[in-house]
Amino acid sequence: MAKKSKKQNRQTEQDDGQIFMQRLQKNLEYFQRRRPAIYQMLANMELQRVELVVTPGRDDVDMVANGKSCYRGLAREYSIDEADKVLDENPESKRIRTFSPPWASSYVRENFADRILQNIIKSSPVTPSTFKGYIRGNIFPSMVFLGCGLGYHIDALTKKAPIVNGIIIEREPEKFAVSLYTVDWEEICSRFSRKGFSLTFAIGRAEQPEEIRRLVSRYMTKDVPFYPFFSTYYNHLADVELAKAVLENANDLAVISTNWSNYDNELMRLSNTAYNMRRGGRYLPKTEMPSQSKPLVVVGSGPSLDKRVESLKKVRDKVVVVSAGTALRPLLAHGVTPDFHAELDPSYLIYQLLSDIGQDKIRDIPLLAVNEVNPFVPTLFDNVYYYFKSDNMQPALLGLSAESFANCNPTVTNAALSIGHSLGFRQIYLFGTDYGFEDKERDHSSKSVYGDDTDSSIAKDIQKRVHSAVKKRRVFQTPSVDGGTVYTRSDYYSAKRSVEELIYRLRSSGTPPDIRNCSDGAVIEGAPWMSEDDFIGQCEENQDRLAFGAGELFDGLSRTVGSELFIEALKGVQKELEKVCGEHVRTVKSARLRGRRDLCTLVNSMREQLHRVPAPPGKTAPSGPQFMVSQLLRGTLQHFLYVGICHGMASEDDDLESFLRIWEQGFLNFLETAPEHFAKVMLCDRDMDSDPWSRRFIGDRDPEFVADVEKVGE
Repeated sequence: MAKKSKKQNRQTEQDDGQIFMQRLQKNLEYFQRRRPAIYQMLANMELQRVELVVTPGRDDVDMVANGKSCYRGLAREYSIDEADKVLDENPESKRIRTFSPPWASSYVRENFADRILQNIIKSSPVTPSTFKGYIRGNIFPSMVFLGCGLGYHIDALTKKAPIVNGIIIEREPEKFAVSLYTVDWEEICSRFSRKGFSLTFAIGRAEQPEEIRRLVSRYMTKDVPFYPFFSTYYNHLADVELAKAVLENANDLAVISTNWSNYDNELMRLSNTAYNMRRGGRYLPKTEMPSQSKPLVVVGSGPSLDKRVESLKKVRDKVVVVSAGTALRPLLAHGVTPDFHAELDPSYLIYQLLSDIGQDKIRDIPLLAVNEVNPFVPTLFDNVYYYFKSDNMQPALLGLSAESFANCNPTVTNAALSIGHSLGFRQIYLFGTDYGFEDKERDHSSKSVYGDDTDSSIAKDIQKRVHSAVKKRRVFQTPSVDGGTVYTRSDYYSAKRSVEELIYRLRSSGTPPDIRNCSDGAVIEGAPWMSEDDFIGQCEENQDRLAFGAGELFDGLSRTVGSELFIEALKGVQKELEKVCGEHVRTVKSARLRGRRDLCTLVNSMREQLHRVPAPPGKTAPSGPQFMVSQLLRGTLQHFLYVGICHGMASEDDDLESFLRIWEQGFLNFLETAPEHFAKVMLCDRDMDSDPWSRRFIGDRDPEFVADVEKVGE
């Protein structure tokens, strides 16, 4: 071949450059049109640490990141070979060995959803002794691309193998930006445009391990159970830190089903709210108040409270104290009366706990309770104020979304922090928020309802009830504030993570608080530990000795909700529930369920639907009843999808179709029964004193439960 002249080389270079620029423009137009969040991140990005290297006359390219070549000039060749190797290492016969399916012991509550789920699992051919991993068949249920690179490997693999649920994680956004020059992202995404297929982009700057974990968790929680149960991991360019974070996050998400809500739990909360609203309660709207002159002390009932409460007593007149949940009893026992008390739990248990303290001791303390608190609880206090939380759809049902508080779950400590910040507190101290314990036999203050110094008959009954459940929870170790470790449990650890996430978000707000950990338990990221002397010294600097009037403040801020509005809203929920359940019934019945691909695409399609609430025709936003029905059903429907796909993908080929028929029958049974059940509970105008729903513990028997239902579909 004749050698090209300099003019021809320049022309070739110009042609190549034009091709890359055209591809960039095409990709930007696609993301602007179909994935605007990604477009916003990319549109104005300046490349500072990553660059595309194009050598004139060569058919391949390179990427230089942080001054180092990633591909040695052979990006396309390297990536295609790597993709072929991944396929060779993951043949159809190779089982996916990640986490076990849920077993019947996970669904023992006496409600009709759990009974159906338990019977499905009992009918499954898969048992703990026969489980050998998941059979993927001729598809990849979930492929997790760890690193985007220049995208050639993603393009190559998605051409050669059908992937139902694809996930692309890139913790250096500049790398993804450079890939816009090299691959056609619209074409790649089109391979996931078929019904039941999905592609998740988890892209964001993350350098430290905690940042990487947040990135993965933020984007991939909704992909459960595809990630992590059926995930095949493709680690491009060997990003060790990213792989470590993804696998650690997988361990967290493998047990996320324990945090999924369920229909009867949501119904209990809605029933509680109905009684509270009919009583004509006032609620505290979210408002951004000026900074308070005194610091706020949020008190939990961890074991270190007994030791550190003396330092709190020494500066009592210089701080505002809020007791969170079970902390009220030990605080009063130590001689500290809080300025107000906060509650989050909807269980009847809370009424029993507070009654056991004695109404004469708590009557005058202002109560700040979530709207779904058990309706008997407000009868114990003279001054009651409700609050709505934004991670609940009940405010949307009443048109109060803008006045609800964010990040209140899963513990009342979260709620107290979130509301305290809104009320203007910028210096916040955490007492008794241990999230861990040195002694496995002592995980609460000795003076709490779970402590050794509490011996009332109600306390003993509650301790016995809780102890049996707690014994089943795995105990493990986590870093402690003294540099060692303390024991913790999954519920404590989950609560700790949630508080850390809340602190992280508050610190990113326009008015970041200074939060200090005055508990002697687990490390709380974002809340540095503070000694007793430092706490006292810092509080002594405050010169404000005026009493904090919580009741007066709440009176001035609070508003009323008309009971008529709520009753009408419930009727709208009933109609929407019938509509949504009917749509799901038609979806399941119309699905062809003969193999693994059918199962994966149905479950993935429904999984995506559960996280979207579309606006009705002619409207710009979903209605309150739509949001409420989504909340009522989502957790339980997730459980049905989780049980179905895990046991289905673990079934041998000869057993698969028969299991799918059993699962389908049980799923339809729930969907066809739920609307009638809702109407019986919510629209029959029951009296609170005689209504068994108003005296329920979380996880209690559903009062409408029929015990003799033994077979799926009956």
